[in-house]
Amino acid sequence: MNNLKKIGLTALAGSLVSFGAHAADMSVSGGAKVTYVSESGDSDSQKGNVTGSPLGFEQMLGFSGSADNDIGTISLYIGFDMRGAAASSSSLTIDMGDAGTIGIDGGTAAYGMNNKKDTLPRASGAEQAWDDTAGDAYTTGEATTGMIAYRNQIAGMNYDVVYAKNGGGNSNDDTQTAAGDDSSKTLTVWTDSLMDGLQVGAGYGKIDDTTSIDVEKQATVWAKYAVGSVTLGMQMADHNKAADDESIMMYGIAFNINDNASLSYNKREVELGDQVVSATSDHEDTGIAASYTMGGMTLSAFQNEADNVGGTAGKTDKRTQVSLSFAF
Repeated sequence: MNNLKKIGLTALAGSLVSFGAHAADMSVSGGAKVTYVSESGDSDSQKGNVTGSPLGFEQMLGFSGSADNDIGTISLYIGFDMRGAAASSSSLTIDMGDAGTIGIDGGTAAYGMNNKKDTLPRASGAEQAWDDTAGDAYTTGEATTGMIAYRNQIAGMNYDVVYAKNGGGNSNDDTQTAAGDDSSKTLTVWTDSLMDGLQVGAGYGKIDDTTSIDVEKQATVWAKYAVGSVTLGMQMADHNKAADDESIMMYGIAFNINDNASLSYNKREVELGDQVVSATSDHEDTGIAASYTMGGMTLSAFQNEADNVGGTAGKTDKRTQVSLSFAF
């Protein structure tokens, strides 16, 4: 997004970052999105046919700032969904150069396995194939709030180490958030240096299971390859948790028609473990999308469909959305 305005905030930067940072510039960016949605399916009464207005209107403001001190570059981001009074996401990073970056995440999903839970290529503005349907589950990743991350690169290999005490969860100063009974620990590594256009990566972690006192073990591997106007992607994941194991296969393709227009197709198949006694079929998600970008405006459309929801044969849910978004 383009900056709306830059504001010098020396005093504010000093109060937000307790490292004695000097003068900081805060830049403000904004965006708006208008959507039209239709839904169908019998899998979830909350995600069934639209009973109210299908028209949506979202407005966002983002505040970003940075300042240098003896430790490194301290950066702060705060995002506001203008439909509510509170910040919707935030992050604080400490860039120490060759010594790496420390990040404290407040909902941006910028680090770890959560950042890489679905790496498939998609048309601009499209959601993951499983998003916004009753199939919005079976995803990889640790908490995106109340966690601390360390990121660095060695010999072309990037890695994130993430730790979330007791399941994570953000709190204000001098308060606590109870988000789980176990601490999440994950390692994610990836590289783009093996050959032109290729990215490969893997992640593994022990993650707090919010529905059980047990720790959930998760693993994922992926590969993406871009050649010319086509990008191919494939990802596998395995979730080992109490009473609900999941084996996941995802693959997709995106095609850039020209510099402005793109198309994509994504597919996900979830094999539910033997513990899910009601499962008679594999859960499947399909997403098709198209987009056209011109300057700061993007027109996009996608249709996501979940089949055999939760392992029940014939149970479906479908969402179609057309969006017009603007960046300022």
